[in-house]
Amino acid sequence: MILLSGGEPTLHPDIESMIKKAIEKDLHVTLLSNGTFLEDLAMTEWILKTGVLVQITNDKRFYPREVPIINHPKLMYEHSIRMVSPFGRALENKIATSRQSPLCFNLRSLCRHTHDFKEALIMLRSMEKFCTPSINIDGTISAGEGNTCSTFGTVNDSNLKLTNALCSLTCGRCGLRDNLDHSYKAAIGEI
Repeated sequence: MILLSGGEPTLHPDIESMIKKAIEKDLHVTLLSNGTFLEDLAMTEWILKTGVLVQITNDKRFYPREVPIINHPKLMYEHSIRMVSPFGRALENKIATSRQSPLCFNLRSLCRHTHDFKEALIMLRSMEKFCTPSINIDGTISAGEGNTCSTFGTVNDSNLKLTNALCSLTCGRCGLRDNLDHSYKAAIGEI
């Protein structure tokens, strides 16, 4: 599975090539967009023909402009983001966070439980949790999808190296670690 997000991913000059390559590799592609591409008929038609799933975030707190609503099975509209993290537009627009735990919590706790990075990823996927880890454009891997989330390796590192780095990771830059009780802090090794 590959999740293309941004900024606005449809503005990337190579977005069509990236989607084509992912489809050729038989990857499930989800595109996270603010929906501005819907104003470009050719781009909209192309994206719909690819069959990729598109989640359009149209929450007025973050994206004040109106986007067209198109009834299509591959377009999902999110009009009210339920889980707001304490960075990006939420900070800029002074929107209170609704998250209780760090973005990296599930991945870090599962990795410490399994002692195997790949096994933790399999468990996350089985729970339909696809947001973490994030692979950045430079090949580094972040423990969460936020710009405050720490990197702990690269796509070229071995499973053992990634496991060890993730299990020993400490961070707290998002500030949400302080919301955790003792047992949850222990689950991610932050006691």
